[in-house]
Amino acid sequence: MYWLLLIIAGVLEAGWLIGIEKSEAFSKIPYVVFAVACMSASLLLFGVSLKQIPAPMAYLVWLAVGVLSITLIKYAFFGYSISAKQLLCFALILAGVAGLKLSG
Repeated sequence: MYWLLLIIAGVLEAGWLIGIEKSEAFSKIPYVVFAVACMSASLLLFGVSLKQIPAPMAYLVWLAVGVLSITLIKYAFFGYSISAKQLLCFALILAGVAGLKLSG
């Protein structure tokens, strides 16, 4: 349950980053509202996940999921390209997070 909340928090982190980017220096209010909503929900879920997941592990997973999510969202919806080297690096990030989870 707490791991699922943490993953959702990571995806929401990507949402607020995209919202800030699309707000064009906070001039487009709907994107600002979207960013603030995503940021609030992300931090809330991250905080709840800390009840059962150690902070260093939770923070690492939150960041990794956020990085992967924003890249996939930008690829799927905004024409962002992903190189083979980037895919390899993302696989290494996932392997590192999985390795830390399995070792602890």
